[in-house]
Amino acid sequence: MKIIILKKNLLSGLNAVEKAVGMNSNLPVLKDVLLKIDDGKIQLMSTDLELAVKYNLVGKIVENGEIAIPFSVLSSIVKNLVSERVTLEQKDRKLIVSTENYEATIQGQDAHEFPIIPSVHNTKQSIIIPTEAFREALSGVTVAAQYSEIRPEISGMLFKIGDDKLMLVATDTFRLAEYTFLTDRFKSTFDSVSVIVPLRTVQELLRVLSGDSGENIEVFIDSNQILFKTRNEEIISRLIDGRFPEYQGIIPREIQSEAIVNRQELLGAIKLVSSCAPRTQDITIRSGDNNKFLEIYSADSALGENNYKIIARVKDGPFSVVFNWRYLLDGVRVYHNEDIALGVNPSGPVTVRGVGDSALTYVVMPIRIENLNKPVEDKG
Repeated sequence: MKIIILKKNLLSGLNAVEKAVGMNSNLPVLKDVLLKIDDGKIQLMSTDLELAVKYNLVGKIVENGEIAIPFSVLSSIVKNLVSERVTLEQKDRKLIVSTENYEATIQGQDAHEFPIIPSVHNTKQSIIIPTEAFREALSGVTVAAQYSEIRPEISGMLFKIGDDKLMLVATDTFRLAEYTFLTDRFKSTFDSVSVIVPLRTVQELLRVLSGDSGENIEVFIDSNQILFKTRNEEIISRLIDGRFPEYQGIIPREIQSEAIVNRQELLGAIKLVSSCAPRTQDITIRSGDNNKFLEIYSADSALGENNYKIIARVKDGPFSVVFNWRYLLDGVRVYHNEDIALGVNPSGPVTVRGVGDSALTYVVMPIRIENLNKPVEDKG
């Protein structure tokens, strides 16, 4: 095996496969990356048996072959090389890394010792989504997810196709985020599908997806694996075995009171007022007397209190809602819209939406809701 490659290209590949290297594994071979040259392709691969990453490198192939090399050693060498042009050559179970004034010999392992990278067998059906839009959806939804050993089904993100929609959903039971792609924003050969992708896989996708305009990501799914494929990279992951919570009833379909406020001003207000929030992380948001502003308030007997007023357009107020400020901040932060709409009901979740953007909905359970004096309409 022998290739000639640019340092920047090799470094891009090493960065891409890094998170799937089993650094904490008891199996030494999982701390390696597999370098494989075959069929006109140069590939770097890594796996920790839960997640696997393949990356296609651009370089000149002199001779085919494959070898498993310790990731940490190869990465350290490449990062510190001065020369841009690098030659990688295999001799028995050793990899020689050389430039015009440097040479290193790395002890590797036989490629057959490296674990078999799993594959998705159902390649006839797929989902195609613009990479930039997909990354935006992931970043908006993943904030509501968390790891849970007790409830593994919420330790991931729901991918669901049905009714001509693709929905990405995550919840930690205190808040929920849902992103909806309509048919004009994705293509699918699935009639319906519902799977849970591990949070770690989602976080890895967010790290590596470039979001280049015009590029697509293709998703393949079978009974227990999911494959995300771009032009240069493949991320293969196990699916979470479980049933995602029935979340649809949590999202309010009608809003009694709504406040529209500048997103940046609300972000600043939450951060400022949280400085006096008690250990329970409470802050209160209430509508002003004339429905033209919001008051954000916090108090603690040991810290003090503060009150911040920001301009807002309030419909059908007044209201007073007590939030965990961190949960609220996360929901406001994921949007890019100029204005945010807070939707309040007499009891139950509060919605956060970007004005003019119906794709993403963030729902947060308040600690309590007070002083809603508009009676609930009896529809019976």
